[in-house]
Amino acid sequence: MEAHLNSVVEVQPYAMVLVVDRANFTLTAVSDNTEHYGWKPPTELIGTNLRDYFCDTTCGWILKRGEGAEPGVVKPEQLPTGITGEYQLVVHAFAEELVLELEPVSNWPHPDDYAARLHSFTRQLEDAPTVNVLMQRLCDGLLHHLEFDRVIVLQFDQQYNALVTHQARTGDMADWLGVHFTQEDVPATARYNQLVETTYHFASVADPLREIVGSYGPASREILRRHLGCRAPNANWIQFLQDSQLSCTGYLSLVVGGALYGSIYYHNREPIYLDYQMRTFLAVAGRVAQQKLAYHIYSRTLRLRQAANVVRDRLQEYIVDSDNLSAGLTGGSTTVVDLIEDTRGVAICSDGELTLFGTTPDQAQVNEVVRWMIGQHGNEELYHTDKLALLYPPARAYAELAAGILFLPLDVDANQWIMWFKPEVVQTVTYGSTAADEDDLETQSSRRFYVHDDTRHGYSLPWTTDDIGTAEALQVFLQEVVMQRYARAKRNNELLQQAYEDLEVFSYTVGHDLRAPLRGIASFAEILQEDFGEALGAEGLSHLRHIQQNAERMREFMNDLLVLSRLDRAAIIVNSLSVGELVDRVLQDRTTSEQRRYRCRVQEEMPAIRGDKNQLITVFTNLLSNAIKYSSQEAAPEITIGHTGEHRDGQPVFFVADNGIGIAADQHDRIFDLFTRSTGVENFAGSGIGLALVRRILNFHEGEIWLESEVGKGTTFYFYTGV
Repeated sequence: MEAHLNSVVEVQPYAMVLVVDRANFTLTAVSDNTEHYGWKPPTELIGTNLRDYFCDTTCGWILKRGEGAEPGVVKPEQLPTGITGEYQLVVHAFAEELVLELEPVSNWPHPDDYAARLHSFTRQLEDAPTVNVLMQRLCDGLLHHLEFDRVIVLQFDQQYNALVTHQARTGDMADWLGVHFTQEDVPATARYNQLVETTYHFASVADPLREIVGSYGPASREILRRHLGCRAPNANWIQFLQDSQLSCTGYLSLVVGGALYGSIYYHNREPIYLDYQMRTFLAVAGRVAQQKLAYHIYSRTLRLRQAANVVRDRLQEYIVDSDNLSAGLTGGSTTVVDLIEDTRGVAICSDGELTLFGTTPDQAQVNEVVRWMIGQHGNEELYHTDKLALLYPPARAYAELAAGILFLPLDVDANQWIMWFKPEVVQTVTYGSTAADEDDLETQSSRRFYVHDDTRHGYSLPWTTDDIGTAEALQVFLQEVVMQRYARAKRNNELLQQAYEDLEVFSYTVGHDLRAPLRGIASFAEILQEDFGEALGAEGLSHLRHIQQNAERMREFMNDLLVLSRLDRAAIIVNSLSVGELVDRVLQDRTTSEQRRYRCRVQEEMPAIRGDKNQLITVFTNLLSNAIKYSSQEAAPEITIGHTGEHRDGQPVFFVADNGIGIAADQHDRIFDLFTRSTGVENFAGSGIGLALVRRILNFHEGEIWLESEVGKGTTFYFYTGV
């Protein structure tokens, strides 16, 4: 184990931190506040065994909780001699070490407040119809449930400058709505930490941080610095609290698509301590808000993209009918300037000519800007700035025309590109910080925090995420047009793209938005089972199991639906496959108890079936599952898989037969429809998706499926692939 002996890591003093060798339970490092809480000093603890201070039962639970990927909580049966009060152990585990936080327990006034508050709060978040309502409910809820003095939403732009977009506050707290912060206020390391661990609470700036004494490996160091609940804040946080005369702060990250969309920050005049359960309350609310936020952002982006597509489609008509790209983009009643809001002009380089349209600098100035930009950033990637004159001083002469630029490359080798311009907008901006003076020796931070106004010159309105997305979509579109030499647009492809986008919305809704309530049901069921199992009794636990089983059935239903919705987009890799091996693969996934209840006969020496292995496994999984299910009530269930000896379209016909309940003749066609089930199967579980999925897969394989059946005697499904 690589030990860190002299690397200083600090933690908040409300908890005692212990680093333990997992193999022998030896304490290798502790925080230097143990004696403060009535325990032994660190020098007497390091090298001793954890079992000297906690009973075997508690140590056993520590090991058990250390097996999971997430932190676990252990309530000690007894505390080390000298420590008084109610404490719990938060267990973090990685590799051969355990990191334990011995922290005080704090509760809401009533035992059921946690579950009741969480249910009410998350329900409000899930029902939020817009992003604005969602963010405001998040602020209001945190202010109410955790009793902070102020809660704000800090939304980041493309450069990680930030704006307070929503807030909730007590009456005497300053109004921060509309306050700006720069990327230096939340530096890259802090943003990375917010991606790694989405919640953090700093209880009191007045309490000095405590050092970890002893040795520990790199994995434990990572836990101590980035994952521990009582980990130390960065210097900017301490400076912010001191400058603002506040005691407590923390964050809740809003991560969308793997990127930091923004953060919820909360502030308090007095110290506030949140234990693991309250921090988990914060984290669960954050996950629900993230899922809802991602859905709203995706839906809004799709609507904006569809609106931009209308403009793009009009441009396409002009491009098709024009002699060159520039004329097509600027010659009609709808132009490329209409694509991006707040632009006043555009420069287009195509076919060796520079075309200026709208309000722009002159050709010589545009060429100089392009040369400067290529020298600084290259010409292969999209580039944008809202402060051109600050980066390229000659642009001050025409800032009223081009304070902001967005450069979009189309064909680097042919020197084809588009550049939009935004004019200068003189703005009075309220900032929440400024750079610290170089001779300010009282701070370790490079920032000082106070609210002040600043009049900005040389800036345009910012380029938004929507602007960038619209430009990138146009880039793809125009590159296709250029490669095809302005060929007639293919209306069918546009309709197909629209259908795919609609399907993406559907898939996203099923995969994310609709799953959130199920996760809530499952989470609350686990809370009930773990915390109130004894109080529920046998009948209550039985009802709880029914809830969990039905939630799992609904999850499987949505999984089936997602598979069906994504099937159109899946690539088919065709191979010659053994039917016997496919059946064996499917049967291996059936439980042993199931196999004892039915007999399965697989015909030997069958011809190969051609198709995509994964999709054909899905076909046999659904057909065999149905055969097993609908013959399960027979005294001797029997399933047969084989080859009929016949061919259709030159391909062998296979079958799956059972001796189950059978299917009425008038149901033979409709059972392949989505969400449709045969009559008389109400007592059998099912979603009505399986056979629809089977038929769609076989259609993609240029094959067919049909059946023969007699009620009470069984069913035989026949099918083949034609690829």
